[in-house]
Amino acid sequence: MKYIVMLARLIIGGLFVYASWYKVIDPAAFAPAVRNYLILPPAYSNFTALTLPWIELFAGLFLIVGIQVRPSAFLTTAMLAIFLGAISYAYSIGLDIDCGCFGSATESQGKIGPYHLLRDTTLLLVSFAIVAFDKGDFGIGAVFNKQKLNI
Repeated sequence: MKYIVMLARLIIGGLFVYASWYKVIDPAAFAPAVRNYLILPPAYSNFTALTLPWIELFAGLFLIVGIQVRPSAFLTTAMLAIFLGAISYAYSIGLDIDCGCFGSATESQGKIGPYHLLRDTTLLLVSFAIVAFDKGDFGIGAVFNKQKLNI
């Protein structure tokens, strides 16, 4: 089980790092994707476009490296739940928008549809499994915990 959890950490962590990369580099291009959901006022959309990619980046890196795994996995689970809610809302009201998940609104990965709902639901379940089953194996946290026990 610990190897499956480690693989899940690497998948979710890698996905979050990948998803954040272009948004960190160009938050101005990501801001329209946030605004397209019609959930946040424009001022909050800009703030979200500036901060969310950094949160995604560090949560993903922490999962990969094994630092504060459960809090990081809880954060990715919460973000995925929010993303799933936003995508479900946009799909339910018929918005014809790109999800903005892996870049800007201009770099289309396809319009929101059932695929996005299924994908985010699956990722949410995998991320939650990390929260539920991670025992702190295979990461920097495990190394530090072992050193504390030996001192």
